[in-house]
Amino acid sequence: MVKPMTPAQKQLAEDHMDLVPKIIRSMTNGSPLTSEQRQELCQIGYLALCRAAVSCGEGLPFTPYAAAAIRNAIYDSWRHEIRGKDLFCPLQEDLLDAMPALQIGQEQEAMPDAAPLALKDTAAGAYLETLKASQCSTIQKGIEALCFQLEGYSAKELSAHYQVPSNHIRAWQSKARRFLQQDAALCALLS
Repeated sequence: MVKPMTPAQKQLAEDHMDLVPKIIRSMTNGSPLTSEQRQELCQIGYLALCRAAVSCGEGLPFTPYAAAAIRNAIYDSWRHEIRGKDLFCPLQEDLLDAMPALQIGQEQEAMPDAAPLALKDTAAGAYLETLKASQCSTIQKGIEALCFQLEGYSAKELSAHYQVPSNHIRAWQSKARRFLQQDAALCALLS
């Protein structure tokens, strides 16, 4: 529920409106911003200033409280923007429709003009399989997940395949990476 601002809170926010451009300038550090980006940051900052005026307790210094609220609101906006970019797929819809859906482990038909050499077809791939067979199940799954990731599968897709949370996949991969980095023979084969 939104609490309306009292006249004293409105006056407090109006008195400190100069904080928003100063904080934006210090946070962007002279980076070139488009007018839209600057306007959006100003809107976010002014809204945070109003929220700070409403939520600031009596007797507390307002300027540092408001400055922290404005900075945090801008950081939250940037985090949200980055997450949105991570989820954005630049492929056109017609390209997505033309591509057949693949399941993990299903072989993809080779394109006639491009035949990339798969890791499993190399000496390093064969050595990797022997390493995988001699290790505990966690490292086996990690090596397998790393190989799938090299083929382009995401942690989310792998978590659906293994039916575990994606943080399990990342932990397996981390343990497998640590193990593989210590193997001198594999490093020699890959170099």
